[in-house]
Amino acid sequence: MRRVEFEVVGQPVPKSRPRVVTKGKRRFAYTPKKVKDWEDAVREEAAKHFERPFAWPVVVSMTFYMPRPKSRRLDFWVPTVPDLDNLEKSVLDALNEVAYSDDRLVVVKSSSKRYVQDGEPRVRVTVTSISDQRSLTEYGS
Repeated sequence: MRRVEFEVVGQPVPKSRPRVVTKGKRRFAYTPKKVKDWEDAVREEAAKHFERPFAWPVVVSMTFYMPRPKSRRLDFWVPTVPDLDNLEKSVLDALNEVAYSDDRLVVVKSSSKRYVQDGEPRVRVTVTSISDQRSLTEYGS
């Protein structure tokens, strides 16, 4: 097994639906700039930690550190927005072809979101390769 850990500093951005524009008779779909910039930042940081993408199953763990809202009362001690699955999608898509050859190789994932206690908003990512069935049982599968 091989484990790679890294952090990307910056406000985590959830994956949103592609925007569609019409030019003449043609329709084009594009990823919003904010999402693209976040995915580029994740991809750039990940590239510093991987010589080449894993070509075998992996476990991905993500912890999102979100800024506390200033303008409203907190009803929860953990962030409830944005949706965790959309935060995951933006990171997993960014890691495609950098951390693993294809995102179908992600066989186990875990994630959480928390308010920043110290430091800046960020995401901490751990990618662990699974080289055999015995390794997979360590992750509860």
